[in-house]
Amino acid sequence: LGSAARLSTMAESVAALAAALLLLAVSQQGCEDIYRLTCVWHSDLNIRGCSYYGYRGCIQNCHYCITNQGPDECGQMKCAALCAKQDGSECLTNFKALCDIALEEQFKVNTTGGGTAYTCDVNCNSSGRLAPSSLLLLLLGVLWMPSLSLPLPSMPSPSSGRWRYAVGFAVLAMSATMLQGCGCVEPTAHLEWRPDGDSFNQRTERMVDGIWRGIPSWIWHPHLESEDYQCVTMHSNGFCEVWTMHEWNCGEHDFGVCKCHEIATNGNYCKAWSCHALEADQQICELRRDDDGETVSCWYSPFHMNWDVYDALLERQSGGALTTGETVYRWWSYGSAWSADLGRRLEADQEAALIGDYLAYLEKWNTTALQTELQHAGLPTKAADASRRLQTSTLDWPPLFAYNPAARHVHFWWGDVCIVNGDNTMIARRTCARWREIETEIQMCRCKTENYNGKSCAEWTCEERDVGLFSVLFRTKQSIDQYTLGVEFESYRCTGYDIDGNCQSWEGDIESLEEVEWSKCFCPPSGCQSQDAVWLCDEWELPKTRDLFYEGHIGGLIAFIFAECFCSCLFFKADEAGDALLVASVASWCGGLILLPFLVLTYGFYGFLFCGGFFWFIRIMGCCCLIATTIKIPKYERPSNKVRMQRGASKILGRGGSRSIQPGEVKEPEPSNEPTNETNNVNA
Repeated sequence: LGSAARLSTMAESVAALAAALLLLAVSQQGCEDIYRLTCVWHSDLNIRGCSYYGYRGCIQNCHYCITNQGPDECGQMKCAALCAKQDGSECLTNFKALCDIALEEQFKVNTTGGGTAYTCDVNCNSSGRLAPSSLLLLLLGVLWMPSLSLPLPSMPSPSSGRWRYAVGFAVLAMSATMLQGCGCVEPTAHLEWRPDGDSFNQRTERMVDGIWRGIPSWIWHPHLESEDYQCVTMHSNGFCEVWTMHEWNCGEHDFGVCKCHEIATNGNYCKAWSCHALEADQQICELRRDDDGETVSCWYSPFHMNWDVYDALLERQSGGALTTGETVYRWWSYGSAWSADLGRRLEADQEAALIGDYLAYLEKWNTTALQTELQHAGLPTKAADASRRLQTSTLDWPPLFAYNPAARHVHFWWGDVCIVNGDNTMIARRTCARWREIETEIQMCRCKTENYNGKSCAEWTCEERDVGLFSVLFRTKQSIDQYTLGVEFESYRCTGYDIDGNCQSWEGDIESLEEVEWSKCFCPPSGCQSQDAVWLCDEWELPKTRDLFYEGHIGGLIAFIFAECFCSCLFFKADEAGDALLVASVASWCGGLILLPFLVLTYGFYGFLFCGGFFWFIRIMGCCCLIATTIKIPKYERPSNKVRMQRGASKILGRGGSRSIQPGEVKEPEPSNEPTNETNNVNA
């Protein structure tokens, strides 16, 4: 029986070892596959009801969102569907609405039989290809290895050299973080205007109804982003129809082109326009490998954007090294045929050639998308008929393929640095020594209110659209506000007019889920509505204070609760005499007073109530008990506070050398037989 038991144990051990090896092989499978770990949710948009961190973490467990053929948007939809189902009913409901829109607009095609079909078989109620994560495989392996004992690494002792090395490395890392960006010179403000502090606190929700809600980001002062816009093409009716945008600060440098694609009914101003820009990070990163593993190191390196750089980057992208799906057509140029040219006609032959080629390309690329665009513009759905009718109408700008991430997985070189985006950074880490991220930004604006004289727009709004992985869910002209959170909305209003009724200065209120921006703009006295006119803007931004129990705050709240517990744990050593209670109260009050300003400044009044309210109640009750204990001791029996602190500390530390004196234990002084001075005086 004993031999049989030993054989059984050995068999289990061998099976467990085999399972461990299999587990290791599966978890390491595809380590050199650069497309495997390419699923990332870097969108500024979030689906309503979906966990901010949980949903993104689930997305990262999917594999092959990008393949060697390019982004697999159908696979992205399936991954997003499965993660939405795991996140709850509200998340799944809102995802399904976005998924249905995406299927209709992005995957619906015409069949040869005259019907329609979908090129993606995603089930919007839940479907996906979530790859089993290493943690899940490890858990399964542990369940199958009951008899396998693996040694665990022990923590280094504080006196070991490795521990001192780790501490030194942490100090250096903190120093590097504090010194990051020292080489950058902050932009200079164009205006003397500065945002009002009280109003900014209300906008960022640091102060709501007179209650302080804290600053978890610990960013106290707004950061400045300087902006300028320059008109490059005038419409024949006297307003600017094409202009450049230029924005910069120490973190990023943007440049792009804005074009009017719809003019007002009276023809006096632009009613709708869109902007396409490239946003360049002002840092270069590299992957460093050593004995401890891999780390990404980044440092400040300026990359100034202007028209020449913007044009060159788009030329590189359209020349085969695409990152945002642009094509060989120079739709971003100032004089492209797709800006609003009502009243500013091209020559007939030139117009027919340019627009005809453009529509022929669109028809070849995606017939359904072309028909949708033509219907939106009120044009015939046949390319030839639409080309003739475009003399009095126009397509929206930028064109559809500016949104389509057809080859964002491909990076290209700019000198000795790879130009990447949020989609292909993981790929570039394996193939590039250094890289810089340059993202695409698309903004759509529309006038909401006309000025009283009909000469200009009085109020307008702008909305940013995503480009990249999972943007297929948001790439639509339909309103999706009811399904999403985090989209940046910009509201502007004109604050000053010239003598002709044209807007000369304006103010902007920009708000998203993460931050609030406040801008003011003006144009010089030379005027806004002229060729080469320049408009100058200052934009100040601050992070927004989120709800107390926002997922990003959980770690900080737990840390403060742990610190409060540590400061108050000595109350468990309290005694009836009050000596240990005195020490515990002093220690808890000192620790609490040190934590108090940090807690209130970080998480506000409600954070104080949640993290510290209970512990401050304990402190107050401890003081009341200490006072009651002290009152019970007659005054002539009370030792000094110094003595009580010493005895209390000895009790808390477990030392028995000192003992507190209980009430009634102090003996009355015995009468002395020696004569006193008073008796001697009387006898005398």
